[in-house]
Amino acid sequence: MEQKKKKRMIALIIAGVVLIGGAGVGTVIWANNSNKDDKTVETEKVDLLKDVKGLKLDKLYIEVKTKGTDFLKGITYDKKVVKEVLVDTSNINYEKEGTYEIVYTIVPVDSKMDPVEKEVQIEVVSPERAEELKKDGHDVITNETVEEDKKQEDSEKKEEESKDDEQKPTTDNSGSEDSESGNGNGSVASGNNNSTGSNSGSGNNTGSNTGSKPSTGGSTSKPSTGGNSNQGSQKPSTPSHTHNWVQQYTTVHHPEKGHNEQYVIKEAWTESVPIYEMVEREICNACGADITDLGQGGIGEHIKNHMLAGENGGYHSQWNQVQTGTNIVNHPAEYGTRYVVDQAAYDEQVPAGYKCSCGATK
Repeated sequence: MEQKKKKRMIALIIAGVVLIGGAGVGTVIWANNSNKDDKTVETEKVDLLKDVKGLKLDKLYIEVKTKGTDFLKGITYDKKVVKEVLVDTSNINYEKEGTYEIVYTIVPVDSKMDPVEKEVQIEVVSPERAEELKKDGHDVITNETVEEDKKQEDSEKKEEESKDDEQKPTTDNSGSEDSESGNGNGSVASGNNNSTGSNSGSGNNTGSNTGSKPSTGGSTSKPSTGGNSNQGSQKPSTPSHTHNWVQQYTTVHHPEKGHNEQYVIKEAWTESVPIYEMVEREICNACGADITDLGQGGIGEHIKNHMLAGENGGYHSQWNQVQTGTNIVNHPAEYGTRYVVDQAAYDEQVPAGYKCSCGATK
């Protein structure tokens, strides 16, 4: 029974060590035998930000229609703590002015830690606004600055390559020196082996001298080429290429939309049309008046007045065209047809996937 208790205690101790060792950078674990529930407290996520250099957390400005911006440029991190830094720029519309957000994600090496996300505002501005911001001392990303960054990056790569090329011959020369003194190396090996042999004292001295040079060369010259290895040890501090996905757009043309509609040319109206007939009428010979409607008495009185005045007192009958009535004619309204625009034609920028500055697409 006592052996079983000891084994259990040892197993509990080993399990506690494993848990504490596996917690890594991101967690701290307390073990309490009296309480079965373990408490796990994560370190503050801001700790990861301390291990990332060059991450701009202020508001960024970019001129409209600027392409190929590398938002990871200049960002370095401690690879012992940070696995990689990612950036999501899918929310940016480079063709339209406005304020957007890009999201940096810092992925820790310790899988038990949660990645840290940092949102950074970016404002897409007009060329005029970009000039004003520059005058106020703000940095504005433009196509010109992107090109300058690319040229600088290319020159740095060429400079680094040239340094590597310059260092390669020194490594070869050190090797050739070793090989030249390889006669010495060979003699050193044989000299060392035969140092207690029957060679003469002068031969042994020569062997020991030539042997001493390669031995120091082997210990000093090769580590000197290790200076390159120091540079190589600095390279991991620069992150490997991470895709900077930039939203791509294609232009879709929308034609004009409209409809035909009628409009009033002339309102409806009513016309009175007179009706005429040929009617026999009595006409005075003296004055030419139509005396038909005066009746017989009236006609006689009219003629008498002319005779008393010494005028012709006669009259005659004749057929005249006289209005005998009226026709009412209703004229309907007159309409025309015209085209009315409901929506003018326009071009729309439609998302068409993502593209990285390296040429990759998705």
